[in-house]
Amino acid sequence: MNTTMDHTFAEAVERELAAIGTSRSRLRRQQRRTRTVTITVGSFALAGALTGAAVVVGALPGTTTVTAFEATVAGSYTGTAEIELGPVPEGADRVILDITCSEGGRIEVLTRSGQGGGASAVTWDCSDPVRADPSTHISDGLLPAEGDTSITVTADPGTPWSVVARYGSSETSEWGVNARGETYGVPNDDGVPDLIAAQATNGEIGYIRDSESWAIEGCIDVYESDGTTVIGLFPNGAADGECDPVE
Repeated sequence: MNTTMDHTFAEAVERELAAIGTSRSRLRRQQRRTRTVTITVGSFALAGALTGAAVVVGALPGTTTVTAFEATVAGSYTGTAEIELGPVPEGADRVILDITCSEGGRIEVLTRSGQGGGASAVTWDCSDPVRADPSTHISDGLLPAEGDTSITVTADPGTPWSVVARYGSSETSEWGVNARGETYGVPNDDGVPDLIAAQATNGEIGYIRDSESWAIEGCIDVYESDGTTVIGLFPNGAADGECDPVE
């Protein structure tokens, strides 16, 4: 197996996060577990998901590292098709796909839902004029059903696309726990910590409190991992994305 830090995935999600809540957003997750969990599975922890202020940071508590298996399957298809992957290797918990399309309609791929063992989905429009990159990277594709060796990619009729797919495994680090008993780190398949990694408007990397992100529309405090020391502000839904400096 090859362990890789998945820069392509991180960059793609960073672009998408910056567009969430605007007409530029092209990837839409179905059956969201939370507003943040669905965009954190990959080789990097992703912060700023609550408002679309995307920040990519590494080595934070709760980070998921994806390991790709060496064997790949490639093919070109039109419309809905099955991808034959072969038997699921021991230790595999996901399918990693790079799908390329530049014309036609929508494509949908089932993804892992994390808790509960169900499925979510990621969808996009191949003809979206905003798309700068014709390729879409998915690092958490759902494994074939038990006893099966293939997955289905759903595409609108007449939509041409190509794919490189492989099995993968993942490992997620533990969240940190501060003296107040609060968990801190990044959202992952286990859920959302009490303190979620985010970047303040002054550039400092810290944590926003999940409960405050739900209750307050506007600028909220960014803390150190202790949950009490304020190091900046985060524009939680602020229209202009700006906050007054912390005094």
